[in-house]
Amino acid sequence: MSALIQKVRDMPLWRDMTAKSAYVAMVSCTGAAVYGYDVSWWSSVLGMPAFTKRFGEYNAAADSYSISAPLQSAGSAVPTAGLVFGSLLCFTISDRIGRRGAMLATSIMYLIAIIIEVTSNSYAQVVVGRFLNSIPQGMSASLLPAYQSECAPASCRGALVGLYTWVLDTGAVTAVGIVYHTYQRTDAGAYKIVMGVQGIYPLLILVFLYWLPESPRYLVMKGRDAEALSVLESLRVDKSTAARELEDIRASSQVHQDDSSWIDLVRGPNLRRTAITVFTAGVESWQGLSFIGNYLVVFFISLGTADTYYLVLLINSTLLITLTCFFWVPDYVGRRRLLLFGSVVMFSTFFIMAGVAGRDVSSISFTRQRVAVAMLFIWAIVYSSTWANGTWVTIGEMPQTRLRSKTSGLAYAVQSISGLVISLFSPYVQSDDYVNWGAYIGFFFGSFSFIAFWFVYFFYPEVKGLSIEKMDELFDQRASIKQFSDAHRGESVTIAGVISSEGSVDVERDVGAEKMVTVDVKAEAEV
Repeated sequence: MSALIQKVRDMPLWRDMTAKSAYVAMVSCTGAAVYGYDVSWWSSVLGMPAFTKRFGEYNAAADSYSISAPLQSAGSAVPTAGLVFGSLLCFTISDRIGRRGAMLATSIMYLIAIIIEVTSNSYAQVVVGRFLNSIPQGMSASLLPAYQSECAPASCRGALVGLYTWVLDTGAVTAVGIVYHTYQRTDAGAYKIVMGVQGIYPLLILVFLYWLPESPRYLVMKGRDAEALSVLESLRVDKSTAARELEDIRASSQVHQDDSSWIDLVRGPNLRRTAITVFTAGVESWQGLSFIGNYLVVFFISLGTADTYYLVLLINSTLLITLTCFFWVPDYVGRRRLLLFGSVVMFSTFFIMAGVAGRDVSSISFTRQRVAVAMLFIWAIVYSSTWANGTWVTIGEMPQTRLRSKTSGLAYAVQSISGLVISLFSPYVQSDDYVNWGAYIGFFFGSFSFIAFWFVYFFYPEVKGLSIEKMDELFDQRASIKQFSDAHRGESVTIAGVISSEGSVDVERDVGAEKMVTVDVKAEAEV
């Protein structure tokens, strides 16, 4: 037993954390709960009797009210446009007034939008409220993983950035749980209560923001080195480690001090980092996340499942429990292997679900229905333990230090645009009145997991355990996938024949031992 306790204490998440870094991790991610809550309450109320009767259309043949496919599409897609706008707006605000200032701005915007939602008397006002709510959501999605990455120790950066996903799913489960207890009400309180509860999260941010430190890397960017050192000392167990890290941040900031325009995202080694970050964020939605988030209730109803809301509550609870149990995995297994495994299983489960359920779900047997539902649960378990964390870790740590806000904003904008497109076409391709794909939509989403597997295999380097500044070195020297893997294992990495920006040729770079031998060459020399 003592050996097990000692093993736990030796884990980076325990060994390298201070009380302040734990506080930063939890409080800064609170904004993610609004995002998870918003998506879940919306997908759940689309089938809520009180909501559909108030804002839907009456179907005489079925003797029931429902939200039409065009209205569903508008209600899900228009707020997604706000996510895109917010993610692109974030870099301007966070680089100008700081990460803490941006969090304050998002909290105020959340509260204004939630008031508009709760007071809605028309479907259009609901959509406007959700649109305004999605702007700070987009800002938070770009800001918070980057802030976590800038504050976290390298040894447990994956777990702390992955905490964003855990908080997001906590919000989602809270929303579904409240809907489960209110959907049988016949008055407006059935959905207004659900809308109003999400206001708790921005209020919590406003209360605890005062004690949240500014990002040390942002402080260095602004020339406030003394403040940066003070913050690092509070976030690190060893103060001497904080001093060395500050020197690394200074050196990296000086090397990349001119990287400040959008065109720099695709210049030199930054192109590779931008491509990895943006593709990983974008393909996550196309693997079925947006479909599960926005139309799970509608899909379960089409399958004819009993206790639809109970199933939705279970699947969201499964996501949260899995995240709780495996949020540390990126720092133990590594990012690359995790994403590869997730893509294989997610591809398989969606294809099995589509094949078993078939195109016409109106005559599906009970056994096939159970198998289809089981595949969605397996998908949820694997997604939440692989891509859910891996995507946000990638957004937070892959971008170059001075371009992190822009790269993260672009990545989340692409992810949001992907969600926008999916939100627009999903109701139509499933509806009997239009394309009528039914469960065959699983073949479509599963194919993107197949594409994601090969992208990760050929292009995604392992960065587990590497400091942000060490990642800058490797990317600047265009290290291969294998060289990244050697570096994260602490082995010597030799990168030969690369001309540096100062006009030198790096003959040997020993990343593990942090040694470099260079040979100066004349400007006119040819390599």
